Amino acid sequence: MATAISLLLFLDRYLGRLANDRAGEWLRVLIEESTGTFTAALLVPVMVWAVRRWPPFGARWKTHLPLQLLIAMAVGFVHTTTTYLLRDLLIASPGVLGAGNYALSPNRYLLALPTGLIVYAVVAALTTVIDRYRGARNRELEAVELRAELTQAQLLALQRQLEPNFMFNTLRTITQLVYANPKAAEEMIARMSALLKHSLASDASHETTLANELRVLDLYLDIMRLRYAERLFVQVDAPPELARAILPRFLLQPLVENALRHGDDPAMTLVAVRVIVRSEGDSLIIRVRDHSRCDDQSPQSVGVVNAAARIAQLYGPGYGLSSERTDEGIEVTVRLPLRMDAA
Repeated sequence: MATAISLLLFLDRYLGRLANDRAGEWLRVLIEESTGTFTAALLVPVMVWAVRRWPPFGARWKTHLPLQLLIAMAVGFVHTTTTYLLRDLLIASPGVLGAGNYALSPNRYLLALPTGLIVYAVVAALTTVIDRYRGARNRELEAVELRAELTQAQLLALQRQLEPNFMFNTLRTITQLVYANPKAAEEMIARMSALLKHSLASDASHETTLANELRVLDLYLDIMRLRYAERLFVQVDAPPELARAILPRFLLQPLVENALRHGDDPAMTLVAVRVIVRSEGDSLIIRVRDHSRCDDQSPQSVGVVNAAARIAQLYGPGYGLSSERTDEGIEVTVRLPLRMDAA
């Protein structure tokens, strides 16, 4: 940058001297402009440090502004002194480029003062603008990082809430079977172990594929079949092309568990649940239908409330969970963004 400025100033002065038939002084002009520009460049870090140390545009500007004026005059004094000493050393002393008047005098300092103040003011203004922009940018990035960390913490808390809830419900079922059907209770413990092993083998991501979710659902239904026996009927309708669709982990199991809870009517022969997965435009739609006679359309189980909260955290407005009464029973509908796993 200093080199470019020196060249521009040199060209300006050289063209002026060329017009006055003084083209032979090009080297003198080049040295004069280079010494002034490079000396100023070396003083820029000092000016930037002083502006950051005593900000002239901050809350204490009344105190800092006079101090900055004194610093600007001191920097100008150093610049003028160094520049003319270098010019005298490189031009006048060797005598190769002819005589030159580079002696320091009060008049030189007074003539250089306005330029020095203007340069210092420009550096101060640029430093302040850049620092404020960087500060605002850093605060924005920190806010984004904090929001991301908060979202991760909330999702982790929700996930940790979900898994113990599932285990509690399953253990309660096992407890009910221990005396009534010890063999079924033993099989349920074995299948629960398989489900927990699958869960622990999963990565720590908050999302998985539909294929993985269906495997978890199958393991869960193996446990529920021991409880309901022939009464349980679950139909899963999911096209193969959606197997790699991405959705929150442990989403299907609590929805089906909620449907089984609503549909477990002793007056009915079957406990029937249907899971339908479809793509609609850029959305993934999951519908879980039961055949309950319950008039309560608002699913209040921990798992379903948890699923709704996780969807809101992961995907924001436009996606979520809703329920409605149909002719068959209660239908819970989940809308997610349609994304495919690249693996």
